[in-house]
Amino acid sequence: MTNKINFIALFLVFITMHSYADRNQVVEIASTHFITAWQGENGQDHMNILVVSAILEKLALAANDEIAVFSGSICVGASKLAKDLNPLENTTFVTILASKGDGISNGFVENDPIIFKIWDDSNQMEIVVKSVSYRNDVSSWLTTGLFSASATSVVDIVHNTEITQTIQFIKGSNLFSTYLIPTNPDVSVVMKSLCDSGFLLKMEDESGKSYSYSAKTKVWTNTIGSIEKTEGYLISLTSPVSFQIKGKLIDLPLSIPLKTGWNFISIPQTVAVDALKIIQPLIDQKKLIKVVDELGNTIEASRKTGVWVNNIKTFYPGKAYKINVNSTTSITF
Repeated sequence: MTNKINFIALFLVFITMHSYADRNQVVEIASTHFITAWQGENGQDHMNILVVSAILEKLALAANDEIAVFSGSICVGASKLAKDLNPLENTTFVTILASKGDGISNGFVENDPIIFKIWDDSNQMEIVVKSVSYRNDVSSWLTTGLFSASATSVVDIVHNTEITQTIQFIKGSNLFSTYLIPTNPDVSVVMKSLCDSGFLLKMEDESGKSYSYSAKTKVWTNTIGSIEKTEGYLISLTSPVSFQIKGKLIDLPLSIPLKTGWNFISIPQTVAVDALKIIQPLIDQKKLIKVVDELGNTIEASRKTGVWVNNIKTFYPGKAYKINVNSTTSITF
């Protein structure tokens, strides 16, 4: 860490001396997608913004991607990557010189929030960054996230697109799961829309923990905690309803641990999958007893022939399934 701090601090000296252009540490060239308000000029009262790492959908930004900073709707600084930005190396980072305006919308406004945008060249898409971390390794680095003339901020950028999953519930009991990590996974937050509309009666996990309403206290109590990516849940509703969850995709492959007895498993994939393909390893290990869906359909061995009969056929996203095993094991999606 000390070497990295010293390296960045030394680089800031190079910025001041304007002698860094012939070195290989810098990976930016003139922006072509983002056009600054002071295009063709040198700007004035600059703020130096150093981007040490920039991750877009879990991948580092690559050559021809661009990073820009905005003050409101005005682009006040931008750089284009000449090569990949490697977050594991101290020698690749991007500098953005943001210019202050002089009252005619040609630069940033002092103390305006710094808005970061990315041009994803491979997908030809402009993205507003959701998460920026400001480093404080050096006391003089500004960490407020606000524009300030002559200041320096050193940042790490992370952006993951928020996705919406729509799940169709039937009246009564449903087994459900999600292929997303919810933006806020707390069950009381995820289920809020169903509570507010009066559709939710109760939610339970495989261990009997619940999210339920007390008619006596008129309070919802959450003993489940948060939605877990490997888990399925039993939910009871007063009416059919279309339900939406927002978050980011679960990383695959995903191994789901199974304890002896009954388990509620999630379906972390965005597409339907052959149920037998997923649980075949449990059959081969002679650990599977039975699989049941919310309608009572099963995958189980015939008592007469011993042949496994698949009446579930397919595991669907948004659904969950009950699996009974005779010893501790796991399945993988």
